[in-house]
Amino acid sequence: MTVQGHQEHIPLAVAQLGSNALFLGHDWLRYHNPEVDWRLGTINFTRCPSECGTPHKSEDDPFADEGLEPGDRIFAFNFESYSEDKMEYARAMHARAFQTHASKIAEQQAAQRKEQTFAERVPAAYHDYKDVFDKDEFDKLPESRPWDHAIELNKEFKPVDSKVYPLSREEQAQLDIFLEENLKSGRIRPSKSPMASPFFFIKKKDGTLRPVQDYRKLNEMTIKNRYPLPLIQELLDKLKGASYFTKLDVRWGYNNVRIKEGDEWKAAFKTNRGHFEPMVMFFGLTNSPATFQAMMNSLFGDLIASGRVVIYLDDILIFTETLEEHRQVVRQVLEVLRKNHLYLKPEKCEFEQRSIEYLGMIVEEGKVRMDPAKVAAIREWPTPTKKRDLQSFIGFCNFYRRFIEDFSKIARPLHDLTKNDVPWRWGEDQQKAFDALKEKITSEPVLALPRDEGQFRVEADASDYAVGAVLSQEQDGKWRPIAFLSKSLNETERNYEIYDKEMMAIMIALEEWRQYLLGTAEPFEIWTDHQNLTYFREARKLNRRQARWFTELQDYHFTLFHKPGKTMGKPDALSRDSVEHMGKNDNENVILLKPEVFAESLRLTMVDIEGPDATLYKRIMDNKAEIDAEVQKGLESGDERWIRNEDGVIIDGNRLYVPRDEDLRADILYAHHDTQAAGHPGQEKTYELVAREYTWPGIRRDVRKYVAGCQTCQRVKIDRSGRHAPLHPQEVPSSAFEHVAIDFVGPLPKSEGMNMICVFTCILTKYVIYAPCTDEVDSPGLARLFHDHVYRDHGLPRKVISDRGPQFVSKFTKALYQLEGVKGNPSTAYHPQTDGQAERQNQELETFLRIWVSYHMDNWTRWLASAQFRYNNLVHSATGTSPFRAVRGRDPYSGYNPQRIVNVPGAMDFAEQRHQILEEVQSALREAKKRMKEYYDRHVRGLRSYKAGDMVWISAKNITSARPTDKLEHQRYGPFKIIKPIGASAYKVAIPQKWKSKRVHDVFNESLLKPYVAPYFKNQVIDDQPEPEIIQRDDGAEMEYEIEEILDSRIKGRKPHTKRVEYLVKWKGYGLEHASWEPVEGLDGAPKALAKFHKRYPAKPNTKSLRTVILEGG
Repeated sequence: MTVQGHQEHIPLAVAQLGSNALFLGHDWLRYHNPEVDWRLGTINFTRCPSECGTPHKSEDDPFADEGLEPGDRIFAFNFESYSEDKMEYARAMHARAFQTHASKIAEQQAAQRKEQTFAERVPAAYHDYKDVFDKDEFDKLPESRPWDHAIELNKEFKPVDSKVYPLSREEQAQLDIFLEENLKSGRIRPSKSPMASPFFFIKKKDGTLRPVQDYRKLNEMTIKNRYPLPLIQELLDKLKGASYFTKLDVRWGYNNVRIKEGDEWKAAFKTNRGHFEPMVMFFGLTNSPATFQAMMNSLFGDLIASGRVVIYLDDILIFTETLEEHRQVVRQVLEVLRKNHLYLKPEKCEFEQRSIEYLGMIVEEGKVRMDPAKVAAIREWPTPTKKRDLQSFIGFCNFYRRFIEDFSKIARPLHDLTKNDVPWRWGEDQQKAFDALKEKITSEPVLALPRDEGQFRVEADASDYAVGAVLSQEQDGKWRPIAFLSKSLNETERNYEIYDKEMMAIMIALEEWRQYLLGTAEPFEIWTDHQNLTYFREARKLNRRQARWFTELQDYHFTLFHKPGKTMGKPDALSRDSVEHMGKNDNENVILLKPEVFAESLRLTMVDIEGPDATLYKRIMDNKAEIDAEVQKGLESGDERWIRNEDGVIIDGNRLYVPRDEDLRADILYAHHDTQAAGHPGQEKTYELVAREYTWPGIRRDVRKYVAGCQTCQRVKIDRSGRHAPLHPQEVPSSAFEHVAIDFVGPLPKSEGMNMICVFTCILTKYVIYAPCTDEVDSPGLARLFHDHVYRDHGLPRKVISDRGPQFVSKFTKALYQLEGVKGNPSTAYHPQTDGQAERQNQELETFLRIWVSYHMDNWTRWLASAQFRYNNLVHSATGTSPFRAVRGRDPYSGYNPQRIVNVPGAMDFAEQRHQILEEVQSALREAKKRMKEYYDRHVRGLRSYKAGDMVWISAKNITSARPTDKLEHQRYGPFKIIKPIGASAYKVAIPQKWKSKRVHDVFNESLLKPYVAPYFKNQVIDDQPEPEIIQRDDGAEMEYEIEEILDSRIKGRKPHTKRVEYLVKWKGYGLEHASWEPVEGLDGAPKALAKFHKRYPAKPNTKSLRTVILEGG
């Protein structure tokens, strides 16, 4: 708005004003206090407050008459719903536009900024290396070298042909210059590649344009290179004895690396001027940091080894004790750069400093200290002026109270001031407490130095006027803050949509802490609170800003989490200090007039902590599939069982009805069976998970078909059929964790230093607790595990059920039981059913880990929490409820619970409900133990028969794979095809040829086979697992299923031409019930067993007697 030379951007409420175009109002007049001549109708702005900050029109202002342009966006709000207490926020708002007045002025000023000369930036001692700092020298194609950038594609690669982005007149001119310069230098060349990535420009902070190739699709199909970046702590440790420091920044780092010959076509890009492919590594290619670091390590290997140079990507730091030595080393570095045609940015270099910032630390003689910028966001936190500001600060501090000694005592004056009945009076006591907490948070032991080991976490948040972030690292089992960040947004950035602001907060944090987050061995976590970032899952059309962020993200290895705003207290507080004058919600009563482009955004690895329930609910709500006749009839007849809610969704009690859409129903089954939270439970437990929230006619049948066709379950789960010893059930406890069963799983491959899992099981509720440990755990160690994992939440049990291992029978453990009043109960020798409860948990845990662990099985500790949640969330067949509900009195939120209003019981009702649950559990457990004993003692499975062409799984029992341990190996391999039956209970199977080369016999007993069940639903992907690598036996014998003993022999058949010799074989590892008659042809790999049998029973039939019988019969 321009009024007689006074210019400003103000928020305007759109309303019916009759014939008037604009009402400014009393608040506006009082704020600017203009001189008004009512008679002449003029107004002069001579008394504006200094904070007004709005430029007045003058001849020196080239943008004075510029307003909004076509295509610009404005920010409007609903005036009628805008309450008086939000008007302070409204006064602070600015018109939202792509190009604002302030941003244009900033670009103009940047262009006019005085540049320092080379002589002013670089000491005279290095002026003879002026060519190394010359930007014009950077115009030649780098030589091909051993570290050229290779682009290795995965087997799913398919060439992608992209569309051409439209360009503005300015961008078209820049494209022509870009193509001309790079074709001339040889950095690009015309291409006929089947691959074509998009090309466009993004605007940099100084207003210039940067070319960008959109390599998202290519990166998705590229095998990732995890070349290790230098460990920051190791680099910093080398600097502590130095007195002089020089930091150099390599110009256009990535463009100094050639693409490996033959791989150029993969990075081809398309413009409206033609199709080209790069000869050098361009910005946005995945694996670029790894390639560049490898090059720098190679070029400067001798200098790095000398202990006077460290390099982190394009940052070179030279450090020495004396100035004379320092200049010698700097010249050596400059000489290497010159020989290899690498150039520096003089404006980003610092020479011969006594103190310097490097990798987020301040390095000076004799010590490394934290960069004050890391904690500036806390130290500069403004003094609160109202209760809401104080509550925000206290909420932030609460995240770190466990690291602050006497936190409650220090914070008491602040807590007292937040009480409802206490008037606001900020005094000396409050100021002292406020300053003391800021000091505590920004110093040891709260703020930690980063370590080389430990996962990082970035928590970022944005509001209308600022962004905030916290970098944390897991150290000694706790998340410790490493650095804080808070940045006010300029006028242009304030115009961004809220989801762009949230993404910008992430990008600012990544750039700030790049040295810690690049090249991490395991993905670091990014936490954000904006649900719209889920749109970043798909790679579609981007605006230029989003595309720039995406290309920058390619360098990082991370997982994105969504956290609800109320749980994002740390970064949220940093982005919303008291200077903002904002309401509780960034966009409360605000209507954003925006394009739809953002809904089609970046592809990121995304984990949504709130879960996909909203998506499933929306799919049900929008579904147009036919309604089952039973449900339709109920709706039409007014049956109270079936009702429609306000969204039109059909409800059965508390469950959502799912229409007859097979894909939708299959996706719901997938969510409650295949996901990590579900963990591939059996048919009954999968049904219970689904039926908690959803229903449809035939749901149990669909669950049964889905689980039966799950290839993962068929491959990894233990076959529980067969003969068992009589069962002796334990007594039923009267309360949770009164009786606890303990057992161990392992040894396993080492994971985070652990190779065993201690399993604690509540006998009553079936609640399990998994604790990682080592196989060297002794009695004191076991006592500590028990104290840390069981005692802290459930107290001491009256009885511990265990096996008779050394951990439990040692004098220390017995003495501990006596001291604490715990009754020991070692199991009966050779009959370990006393601790069968714990043994069953072992099998459940191993099944879960088989599904999720890596090939090398060295990451199982990461899955323990998920395994524990999964088991405790499943309904136990013996109790009729889940262990979680039996202990906690409620079901947990798993991520797939549809969001809706539920009745919350009062405290007394809740206690009564929980008591009732435990009583029901006791009753159900007693009845279940009776049924289990009857079933357990009598159940024996009969033999199965197969025919040629049937598909079967082969037991992995006697096949040795190349993986680290059988504990977490698959239970079966396959599926494979039956070739033909061999005898009464053996089958010839079409095993892989490479197994035969490892001397695996292709005839298997029926007891070692299991029928394959094909998937029933379309979304059940055929689990095309690679054939397992197996190890050949040292003795050269075939790796068949071992024959333990031959028990008998017989001649089968009546007619001479049908007579054959068969042997009764007992298989190693299997009971007599699995002994089978096998033809002699199937035992050609067991000559020793045959010889031993006939030596012991020489009169028994053999092949010689068979020939004799034939001759006599003839």
